[in-house]
Amino acid sequence: MALGTSSPSPPAPPPSPRHIYTNTRTLGSPEPEGHAGGGYPTYTNVEVLNDGAESAAFKQLFRTWSDKRSRNQKLGGRDKLIHVKLDMGKLHTQPELAAQLRMVDDGCGKVEVWCMEDLHRQPVDPKRHGQLCAGSCYLVLYTYQRLGRVQYILYLWQGHQATADEIKALNSNAEELDVMYGGALVQEHVTMGSEPPHFLAIFQGQLVIFRERAGHHGKGQSASTTRLFHVQGTDSQNTKTLEVPARASSLNSNDIFLLVTASVCYLWFGKGCNGDQRETARVVVTVISKKNEETVLEGQEPPHFWEALGGRAPYPSKKRLPEEVPRFQPRLFECSSQMGCLVLAEVVFFSQEDLDKYDIMLLDTWQEIFLWLGEAASEWKEAVAWGQEYLKTHPAGRSPATPIVLVKQGHEPPTFTGWFFTWDPYKWTSHLSHKEVVEGSPAAASTISEITAEVNNFRLSRWPGNGRAGAVALQALKGSQDSSENELMRGPKSGGTRTSSSVSSTSATINRGLRREQLMHQAAEDLPEGVDPARREFYLSDSDFQDIFGKSKEEFYSMATWRQQQEKKQLGFF
Repeated sequence: MALGTSSPSPPAPPPSPRHIYTNTRTLGSPEPEGHAGGGYPTYTNVEVLNDGAESAAFKQLFRTWSDKRSRNQKLGGRDKLIHVKLDMGKLHTQPELAAQLRMVDDGCGKVEVWCMEDLHRQPVDPKRHGQLCAGSCYLVLYTYQRLGRVQYILYLWQGHQATADEIKALNSNAEELDVMYGGALVQEHVTMGSEPPHFLAIFQGQLVIFRERAGHHGKGQSASTTRLFHVQGTDSQNTKTLEVPARASSLNSNDIFLLVTASVCYLWFGKGCNGDQRETARVVVTVISKKNEETVLEGQEPPHFWEALGGRAPYPSKKRLPEEVPRFQPRLFECSSQMGCLVLAEVVFFSQEDLDKYDIMLLDTWQEIFLWLGEAASEWKEAVAWGQEYLKTHPAGRSPATPIVLVKQGHEPPTFTGWFFTWDPYKWTSHLSHKEVVEGSPAAASTISEITAEVNNFRLSRWPGNGRAGAVALQALKGSQDSSENELMRGPKSGGTRTSSSVSSTSATINRGLRREQLMHQAAEDLPEGVDPARREFYLSDSDFQDIFGKSKEEFYSMATWRQQQEKKQLGFF
C-alpha cells in the first residue's frame, strides 16, 4: 500500500520510515536539512510537531491517543455519550450522534438470519436468531426506515473457526442478496469478537456465540456435558455471551459466568460485577439453559462447581479499569490500484463534495473502515480486499478484525454521513416522484418533514419555521381541493397549527398559481405565506413552469436531484 504525495518518489530505497516526527517540547530544533543521522537516508521527510497540535496522521501511529485538551469539549466528550441513556429517536435527525455511537437506531427493526451450510445460505428459525456458532458464517439482514425510506444493513458475520470455503460462500451469498435488493444493501463485514454496537442491539441482549454448532434446524446441540459461558454487557443494547473453555482459568472477577452441567446451571457472580450486569445475565440464562438455576457468589462456590471445571486454578481478579474511548480524527482517502498495488491519496478537510461517482473512497474512523463506492466506480469488487490491506499495513498495527463497511452512493447510513461536517440528503437520493406527490401519498408529508429536519440540523438551509409549508406545497400540485387534501394535512407537523379555513384560503390561492416574480430571486422571508423556500418552483402554474424550465413538472421531478438543484440555481428558484 502506498500513500499518495504531491512530490515524486525517490528511487527504490531500502525499507525505512516515510517520515521522522520530532516534538519541539522534547527535542528542540529539528535536524538540519539533509541530515542523515541514525542511518536514515537524506531524503527522509522530517516533520516538526508542537505538543497539543499533533496531526491526524501522527496520532494514528499510536494504538491509543489521549488528548487532554479535548476532554471537556463538546465533540471530545464521547465517554459521556456511552454512559448516558439516550433518546434513540435522535439518531435519525442527528447523524453525528449516530456516527459516534455507531448506531443507526435502537435495533428494533426487522431481522433475518441465514447460516452458511454446504456453501449455501439456510434460513435460521427466528427463535434461534441470536444463537451463532464459532465454526460457521452468518448473514444478518437488518431492515429499518429513515427519512421515509426503507434502508438495509447486511452484516456478514464470520466465526473464528470458519473455513476458507465458508467465508467465500458468505461473500458470494451476500452479493446475491444485494442483487435481489437492487444494490441497496450496506454490507458490514464483522469478525467474531469484534461485533459493532448495533449488531449487539438487534439481538436485544440475547446474542450467544457457541463453540460448537447450535442446531439451527431443530437437530439439537452437539455439545459437551459441561459448558461455560461468559456474559458481557449491562443492558439489552450492548450484551453478548461467549462460550469459553470450561475451566477455572476462564473466570474473571469483574464479570458473570454461566456454568451448565448435566444436572444444574450455576450463575456465577464475580465480586466486581454490578447490578445491571446481574439483571442482564438472568435474561441470558433462559436462552442457554432450562435447567435448575443456582446463583453462586465468588468465594462461596460449592465443591461441585469446582469439580465441573476440573478443579481450582488462578484467574484474573484485579479490578478492570474503564476502557477509554479512542479519540481519532477521521481520515478520508481516495483509493486506486496501480499495477496491483493499492495507492491511497488523503483528502484533507474533506466534505461530501469530495465523493465522486467514479471513485472508491476509504473513510477511517479507527473503530470502523468505510469503503464508499461511487455508482460509476469500476473496481468495487476489490474494495473489501483494499480495506483489509489498509489495516494490515497500517503503521499503528491495527486489528485485522476491525469492521469493514461497504457503502454505495445514495445509500449512506447516518453512521457514515455523521462523520462529515455537512451532508446533503438530497444530493444522490431521488425525491418522491411527481406522480406520488400529485396523488397525495400519505407518507409524503412525513418524509419531507424528516428530510427537512436533517437538512436544518446540518445547517444546509435555514428559514423561518413553518410546519405547514411541506403539506401546503404538496397541495399546490394537486390542482383541486379533493379528499386527498385532508389526507395530506394529517401528516406530522414540526410546529404551529392552522385553522381549516386558513388552509383552504392559502391552498386556493396557490392552486391558481403564483406569479413568477413572487417566487424568482426572492429571499425566504419575502416569499408569500405558505410557500416552502426549498420548493418554490412548485407554486408556479403549469404554463409558467413549462415556459421557465422548458419542461413539464413531471419531467423535472424525474431528473436527478443534483440536476434539479442546478437548474433551480440558474433560474433563480434556489
